[in-house]
Amino acid sequence: MKKEFNVEGMFCNHCRMHVEKALNKVGGVQASVTLNPPVATLIFEGEVVPLQILQEALSEAGEYKITCDE
Repeated sequence: MKKEFNVEGMFCNHCRMHVEKALNKVGGVQASVTLNPPVATLIFEGEVVPLQILQEALSEAGEYKITCDE
């Protein structure tokens, strides 16, 4: 399943790379992150990973916040 999330706290390409790397470390997630707009496109291999787990992964990478419009 493919899903898009908004990411707050990214200001440069270095930030974008931190976010992408952190999300790709989450099991069952393949992430692609853009800076403008600040969006993470995630492909889940199986069940969708809860937003709380994604946020925990980002918190370890820096002061980033992930949200979903749904």
